[in-house]
Amino acid sequence: RAPPSRRCSPLPSAQTVPSPTRATNGRALSPPPSPPSKTRSRQKTAHDDADDAPLFTLPSISTTSPVRKKVDVTVHARSIRFVNPTTRALEASIPLASLTRAFLLPTRGKPKGHWTVLLLPTDVPDKAKSAAQQVIFGLDALSAASFETTSYSSGTSTPTSTTTVVKGEETASSVRKFLSHIPVPLLEPSPIVFRSACATPKSGQGAAGIDAYLAAKSGTLWFFDTGILWGESKPCEFWSVSDLVPKDAVRLISATGRTCSVILSRKRAPDGDEDAEDVVETAFSMVDGREQDPIDTWARHRKHLFGKSPAATAAAQPARGSKTNEARPAHGVNGSVKGPVWDDSDPDDDDFEASSEDLENSSTDEDEDSEGGGGAGSADENGSLSEGAEEGGEEFSEDEELDPARHPLLRPGAMPRMSKAAINTVVDMVHRDFVDEASDEEDELED
Repeated sequence: RAPPSRRCSPLPSAQTVPSPTRATNGRALSPPPSPPSKTRSRQKTAHDDADDAPLFTLPSISTTSPVRKKVDVTVHARSIRFVNPTTRALEASIPLASLTRAFLLPTRGKPKGHWTVLLLPTDVPDKAKSAAQQVIFGLDALSAASFETTSYSSGTSTPTSTTTVVKGEETASSVRKFLSHIPVPLLEPSPIVFRSACATPKSGQGAAGIDAYLAAKSGTLWFFDTGILWGESKPCEFWSVSDLVPKDAVRLISATGRTCSVILSRKRAPDGDEDAEDVVETAFSMVDGREQDPIDTWARHRKHLFGKSPAATAAAQPARGSKTNEARPAHGVNGSVKGPVWDDSDPDDDDFEASSEDLENSSTDEDEDSEGGGGAGSADENGSLSEGAEEGGEEFSEDEELDPARHPLLRPGAMPRMSKAAINTVVDMVHRDFVDEASDEEDELED
């Protein structure tokens, strides 16, 4: 038998399908949802009014933060805006009131000269999404192509003048003009304040920074008169001398001497958490071991400013700067700094100046030596050796007690301090040498 054929019911026609807007069972259906908008959401800005007039524009700048692309950077009366050069769409906007520090840094590690501009809203980066972002952008020190900067008249959006920077011309003047419209102090590194031990005569301002690692991120530690900056690696951070702890603010740890770690300790900002530690430490690793002396000197010269208020720091800077600047070597005729530019003197050296009694005693000793003939090994009336003989390495009687005041090696501070473990190690080595030598002699006698 053939299987019975199945009859399929005909599909309802288009007229039998209920419309979405037609009532079914007494209920009205809601209209279908509209398709999602494909328009790209932009960062909102609160400064789109007429009071935020433009002041100066740098065109086609490679920006790292708050957006990562080429944009036209324009400083306005109350904000900095980043505009797409093609579509003229607003990519981001940063209020000027949120910025506290501005830096103009030479970019390290590039074959050609390059400038990096860094604007910080806070010294310590805030990880909250609503916090103001850091501004980081850069451009070549010598223009790779011609471009025009634009200046605007005060209170209007009408350009008043344009300045053309031709190919191969320096761009530093245009960058400084842009930064002059930002109401925060501008900091630039100087090899007079700090000079890296690994710097070359061609380093220029780059000599004021050292290569370091923060965790797995490589970057540069910049040393200024007012603090230390971790730059060229987001997020950037600044340690002001007033925020550093008074004791052990800058510590150096080195196991082999070839590399070292730099540990910066700052005071924690009051946040109401009583259980939190008062000191926050940040460790930078893989620093060249030769940088220990310049870093130690920088910290020693500013130790009296650590932990003090910014007002006290500003008041102490001119007085101390006028003294140290005289001791530092000036620039050479060709504009390069010859040799280290830091001062190795210590303000505590005054405590070790010789007193008048020490000078008299030394002059008396010299007179006695000259009267005794000045020769090493000459004996006095009692038959004891003179000081000159002792200094010359002559043997002396074991029964004779040395006078600590006259023997140069027994005076306080003449011999370096040694730990007990080091002394025991040396004693064991000498004892082992003598025992082995004595056993060898006994073996020879037995033979």
